[in-house]
Amino acid sequence: MNEPSLFSSRITWIDVSRGIGIIIVIIVHSMIPMINVVTIHLSAFAIALFFILAGFTYNSEKHRNRLSSFIRVRARQLLIPYFTLYLIMIVLFYFMAPLIDTYLTPSDVVFWFLYGAGPPNQATHLWFLPVLFFGLCFFAIIELATHNTHPSVRWSLVLILPVLGMGLRSTFSTTLVPWHFSSVLMATAFCIIGYEIKCARGTGNWHFTSPVKNILSLLLLITLLLLASTLNGFVDLAVDRLGNHALLYMVSGTSGTLLVFFISSILNNRAPSGFLSRLGRESQVVYEIHPIFFYLIPILLVVLSLPSEAIAATFNLFWPARFIVGFSLSIPFAYALVPRNRLLKLIFTGKT
Repeated sequence: MNEPSLFSSRITWIDVSRGIGIIIVIIVHSMIPMINVVTIHLSAFAIALFFILAGFTYNSEKHRNRLSSFIRVRARQLLIPYFTLYLIMIVLFYFMAPLIDTYLTPSDVVFWFLYGAGPPNQATHLWFLPVLFFGLCFFAIIELATHNTHPSVRWSLVLILPVLGMGLRSTFSTTLVPWHFSSVLMATAFCIIGYEIKCARGTGNWHFTSPVKNILSLLLLITLLLLASTLNGFVDLAVDRLGNHALLYMVSGTSGTLLVFFISSILNNRAPSGFLSRLGRESQVVYEIHPIFFYLIPILLVVLSLPSEAIAATFNLFWPARFIVGFSLSIPFAYALVPRNRLLKLIFTGKT
């Protein structure tokens, strides 16, 4: 999630956007499997934001002629954490299976690991890492092949790739698409959008000096987001759920991302920006670890001697507690523990 900035010095509003984005992701994860007005509108752009940022921060002049180096760096950053954390999960399931009645057997976990997707309705949050990696690689190849052509060539792919993704999803339904390749196509399309936005307007601030223009711009983006997300419905790329139509998801994902860009630009150099930019810089680790802390809530309820039926019946009521615990514990883990431990740093960031 934490793509390098375009220059040696970081661009604060981009990191603030990541910080806002990871907070939204944790909110959605803490509420799932609930599908309500909050999750519908937030899922409409939460993950798309990071795909668009990946394209926005892509340095074509640097990477175009060194594509293999770019792919190696991204593989370390995204695939080492994916495979390492997934293998740790397989080991945990193997030892837990005789003691705890889990929803998956160790062999189930291994199968879905090799399949690269799933299990259905129980996919882990780790799906995002390989999807971002392959989406970025696919985008970088497209940019290399089309950089001397008119931007309309790449914009046409923004329309074509989501339709292809929908076709793949229909072909494999009701089974998930292997390695989420339908979602990879969506990620690639969003990367193109981010890259073209950067090429068209640069990396400067998004807000205007006129308060009236700022208010009108925010209202326009909010209206577009709410309209597109309402028409499209809930989105969950972890299970290849694109909503009612992939192109509606492209609209909601883009409008929601631009809304976050606009807010981040307004917040730039104001009080919250320091916290949000630091959070944005550590967003990959926060993303990878926060669902683990969610399990502390049911463990606490068991310790308090609540029956399992009562815990299940009141699951939806405890989403604020899951958010608070997941968010608050992820911050010291990402800020203090990972940077100071070489093994944790390798596991969660791919860096030594």
